[in-house]
Amino acid sequence: MENRIDVVMKPETKEKIFQAIKSVREEMPYLIKLSEDEHKSLQKMEDGRKPFVHKCFEIAAKNEVLDPGSDILKSAPNDLELYLFLSSVENQLHQLLELVSDTKQLAGAEAYDIARFIYMKAKMNVKLGIPGSQAIVDELNKLYRPCDTLTHMIKVH
Repeated sequence: MENRIDVVMKPETKEKIFQAIKSVREEMPYLIKLSEDEHKSLQKMEDGRKPFVHKCFEIAAKNEVLDPGSDILKSAPNDLELYLFLSSVENQLHQLLELVSDTKQLAGAEAYDIARFIYMKAKMNVKLGIPGSQAIVDELNKLYRPCDTLTHMIKVH
C-alpha cells in the first residue's frame, strides 16, 4: 500500500476555498443555467466560428442595410467578448476541476484500500480466534454488503 497523498486541511483553509468559489459566483451574477432543451436548441459557437462571427459584426457595422436593428448590433460585440472571456474561465476551471477530481479519486482510493485492509485483517483475526473480532466483522459486513451482494449474485447466477 502506498500513501501518495496525506493532507490535513485546517477549517480556515476550507472556509477560504469555499469563500473564493462564492466570490467568483458573486462576481458573475449573469451566469445562466440552461435547460436540456435549451442546450439542444441553441447554436454552438465553437473556435472555428469565431472569425465568421467577428467578420459579420465588422461588416454589419459598416453596412447599415445589414443592421438587425433594435441596437442588437451594438451589444453583439459584448456577447462575443463575454464568450471569449468565459471560454478562458471555462478552460481554467476545467484544469482545476481535473486536478480536484483526480486528487479526490486518489484520496478515496487510498482510504478505501486502507479500509479493505482493516476489514481483511478483522476477518483474519476471526480465523485466529481473537476475541471480539467476529463482532467487528459483523458490523463491517453491514456496510460492505454491496460488494458481497454482487459476489453472491455472480455465484448464484
